[in-house]
Amino acid sequence: MDKPQRIGAIRLESGGTTSEVPLTRATLARVFLHSAHATTSLEAASHGASADSGWPRVEFFVDSDQRPIASGTNPATPIRRLLTSLSAACLSVLLCAGVAPAGQTTYRLAPGDRITVTVFGQPELSGDVLIDDAGTISLPLAAAIEVKDLTVFECQERINDKLLAEGLLRTRSVGVRIAELRPLYVLGDVRLPGAYPFRYGSTTQSAVALAGGYGPVDALRQTALSDYLLAEERVRQLTNQKRTMLVRQARLEAQRDGKDSFAPPDLGNAANDKDTLRIIGSEQDVFRIQATILQGQIDLLRSQKPLLKEQIEANSEQGNAGKKQLDLIRQQIDRYGNLLRQGLGTQNNDFNYRVLEANQEATVWRLLSDVSRLQVDAGNVDFRIKEVDAAFKRQVATELQQTRDLLNDLDITLPAAIAVRDARWRNVGGGTGAKHLISITRMRNGHAVVSDADETTPVEPGDVIDVKNEMPAGITSNDRATAELLRSPPSGTEQASGQDLTSPISR
Repeated sequence: MDKPQRIGAIRLESGGTTSEVPLTRATLARVFLHSAHATTSLEAASHGASADSGWPRVEFFVDSDQRPIASGTNPATPIRRLLTSLSAACLSVLLCAGVAPAGQTTYRLAPGDRITVTVFGQPELSGDVLIDDAGTISLPLAAAIEVKDLTVFECQERINDKLLAEGLLRTRSVGVRIAELRPLYVLGDVRLPGAYPFRYGSTTQSAVALAGGYGPVDALRQTALSDYLLAEERVRQLTNQKRTMLVRQARLEAQRDGKDSFAPPDLGNAANDKDTLRIIGSEQDVFRIQATILQGQIDLLRSQKPLLKEQIEANSEQGNAGKKQLDLIRQQIDRYGNLLRQGLGTQNNDFNYRVLEANQEATVWRLLSDVSRLQVDAGNVDFRIKEVDAAFKRQVATELQQTRDLLNDLDITLPAAIAVRDARWRNVGGGTGAKHLISITRMRNGHAVVSDADETTPVEPGDVIDVKNEMPAGITSNDRATAELLRSPPSGTEQASGQDLTSPISR
């Protein structure tokens, strides 16, 4: 039989002699249970006694704290008060040391734990309290008390000290025990992920058992298949995007160089793929449409030049005729001036001839001005033709640069997507004999620490257990068309390897 564990002592002083009686948990419990009966008997025996009647001094000690937590003599300290203090002290020690599991003696409290605080004789200060995120608890009538990182006994002592300092207690009569520990969190490939209550002695295996066990193999295969299909779809999209960019680059380079036709680049085994043929047909249509629009704008501008030339010639002829008329009018004015000087003419007729000369001269200058304006318009037509062509070349250059940037990005993203797709495909081939990968995330000094674990690793309150099922290797996929596309073809290639792709497109 194990020897009873000593937790304290009762020290008696009488007549200069001191004796000490050791206390065990069982003794302490009996003292507490019979304290009320002892109080009544001792009060009856001490009735009428004086201070010199020889009553001993009694002190109660706990080994972890050599200060007496209950003491007294009679009549200076009434027996009821002494034994009341003694019973409160017994309750305090019993709650902390006598009923707590072994793990609670070293366990450090943390936010999320729930503790039961019992203040003997003061139910208004007792009850279950939750340690908040700041690591403190709140008791009625008392200020917040920080208990984070304390053991249960240290927490009890701190609450005692706090309530004594605030005058809410006269003796140390607080007991603390853990009511509910922080839960465990089980995540990942388990049947029922979530939070589960902590139990002393728990391991990762028991935590997974609480979560319903490892995830079913069929569900894992379905998940792996779904992931593979998504990865395969992304590879196909990126592959088609790269083919589109390669064909578009060839089309834009032909437009930049002013060529009347272009042929797709060499796409290897992917040249006759239906998606590739669709992409090439689409780019050929764009080439034709843009060439037609550009040529139509240029032809429209050029068609204005003959009209302007005809108007220039007509106005020039009219101007020449107007000059001849102006010369005739001036000759007539000279002859009439001679008659006027001989007295054979009138001033009024001479004035009319002068007005006619001015009007004709204005007409001639207007025609000459129209000729100059039409010549400027003809020059503007040539300028606008060059401007339309330059604007088209600028647009082509911008699109070409954007296409090259996208190709550079695809040179990075497409191989990565293929690697992911192949990994997903290998997972699809698994499903039996899956290996369980377990990691535990645990708070240490305010920081989350992730460590690998196995099924026998002990867990602590608040641990986050992440379970992953690693599939065995399956079949590796092989996409020759994608592999061919990953070869960077030369830019601006004018010839295609497929028979259907060699016909040039005329602009």
